Amino acid sequence: MKTSILLITLSGEDRPGIVSETAAKVHAHQGNWERSRLIHLSGRFVGLLQVSVPEDQRESLRADLLSIEGLELTIADGTGSRSTNATSFQVKLVGADHPGIVNEVFGALSSLGLNVESMSTRTEAAADSGTLLFRAEARLSSREPMQEATVQDHLEELGQDLLVEVSANEAG
Repeated sequence: MKTSILLITLSGEDRPGIVSETAAKVHAHQGNWERSRLIHLSGRFVGLLQVSVPEDQRESLRADLLSIEGLELTIADGTGSRSTNATSFQVKLVGADHPGIVNEVFGALSSLGLNVESMSTRTEAAADSGTLLFRAEARLSSREPMQEATVQDHLEELGQDLLVEVSANEAG
């Protein structure tokens, strides 16, 4: 049986049952909920899902998902293939928050040819001063071999107040 991969983004006013309703529709179409990232942001529930479904159920699942009351959905076809990158990096950083910090940090990483595979960011008040701090954790990949010191040095050039931790792992 041939399967399709669907990539689903959803957003709606937060309420109990969003995950349950979505999962029930996937299950009703013999789909498999493979990967997801779900979060509550500013009173909304937001999610990214990867679902596999039998080819002959793809369009009926798509229609069924779009019928969920109060959710805004985008559904795209996925390829099902994963890239095989030479090196992956875990990056953790913390610094004084300011407008443009995401642009600065991820612009620097992009200039090295690094691709963002996943990223999580947040701001929080520093315990000692109350200054707003920016924290980010990201998984990056490079098609070409690269040393973690290169990534670390490149990020640390952005400013003295940016603390960076980089670890490299061979992609597998």
